[in-house]
Amino acid sequence: MKKTVYAIIILAAAVFAGCKKEVKESGIGTLQMNLSAGGEYVTKSTNTDIKEFVITIERPADGWKRVYPRYADMPQSVELSSGTYTVSASSLNTLPAAFDQPVYGGSAEFSITAGEMTPVSLVCTLVNMKVTLVPSENFLKEVANYDVAVTNDDWKADHTLTWDMEAIQNKAEGYFSVAPLMVKVQGYRAIDGTAIQPVEMPISNVAARDHHIIHLDARVTGNAGIELVVDDTVVEKESEINIPGWEEKPVEGGEQGGDDPTPDDPTPDDPPAVDPTLPSMTWDANPNFEPTVMQQEGMNVEIQISVPNKIAQFIVAVDSDVLSETIAALSSHPDYTYAPGQPFEMDMIYDDTLTENLANMGLGLPVKDDLLGQTEVNFSLSGLIPLVLIYNPTPLSEHYFTLKVTDEKGNVLEKTITFIAPEA
Repeated sequence: MKKTVYAIIILAAAVFAGCKKEVKESGIGTLQMNLSAGGEYVTKSTNTDIKEFVITIERPADGWKRVYPRYADMPQSVELSSGTYTVSASSLNTLPAAFDQPVYGGSAEFSITAGEMTPVSLVCTLVNMKVTLVPSENFLKEVANYDVAVTNDDWKADHTLTWDMEAIQNKAEGYFSVAPLMVKVQGYRAIDGTAIQPVEMPISNVAARDHHIIHLDARVTGNAGIELVVDDTVVEKESEINIPGWEEKPVEGGEQGGDDPTPDDPTPDDPPAVDPTLPSMTWDANPNFEPTVMQQEGMNVEIQISVPNKIAQFIVAVDSDVLSETIAALSSHPDYTYAPGQPFEMDMIYDDTLTENLANMGLGLPVKDDLLGQTEVNFSLSGLIPLVLIYNPTPLSEHYFTLKVTDEKGNVLEKTITFIAPEA
């Protein structure tokens, strides 16, 4: 087994050396593009699968354009004549309003120089807005046969979504292109079937990546009217709609409706609560993730990773003067050149070249579907770290591996592990 691993590493070094050959001057340069999606609302739906993104390369000087309908079909290297270009990427479906349709996009300007390779890393982020509805228990108790309509363009059919009772109970997610929203709620009182006066609420402060959480409530006594609360300090913007109150008719054997008591705010001395939905990492053999001396055999680097909202992206950034370039040679970015503080990022899910090579090396590293969409992963570096010693690193030199995990809600967890070369 050791001989096999040694042979693969030696081959990797040879591949890397071959990638250092300069491109001959010819008036033509080469674009090498790396595409990724990040931020909120990354899901496994087709519309957020970067393989299905539409890629457009344009040259503003003369209006030249080339379109690749699928990023998966775009060659790793694209030959272009010298000049300044713009590359853009977008999700396949871009309706102005649709359920379960997060739209991702991004663009970057770059220049092509004759005889040179130009790397471009394009990160696509959400370009539309998400809307979800949260009914209170009192709303569900007091209101029947209700629906909520939301539009971003004067109730035009293709700009409007309607949540019925089933859609709200199933927590349906609506997505809208960026424009002011109007919300309309209508329904009937559960106790006697009388119609409730429809309520409309505008939301004018909008931007890409906003998550508008609209709370539905019904006051059953008095006449409180409509109350609107918009929190502009965070991306998740919560708005509250109260159905106008009506005088409560006593029901025999029933209880009077009312507001639930509000718990006291925590005191400043209370410790912050740990959100159990956020990603976490544990290392049983080294709970505090202390710097660890590398060994040829017997290393225990088994990292337990918990991601309740499912893994959407997994990157391992390798900052090592003896290993970063070798790993890069096994990836779709073989021209990477190591510099201190500029680690090579191993995309453990979307870099097909790297993941295939890693899988063939038998190091026990999880890749692709072993990570994507998973909630519990054992990420083992026990087989990879000893390979650093093959290159006789400087005694007591430090080598950094940073694990970056992003879940489907955009939460990011980074943990850096420091490995130290043994003394001579």
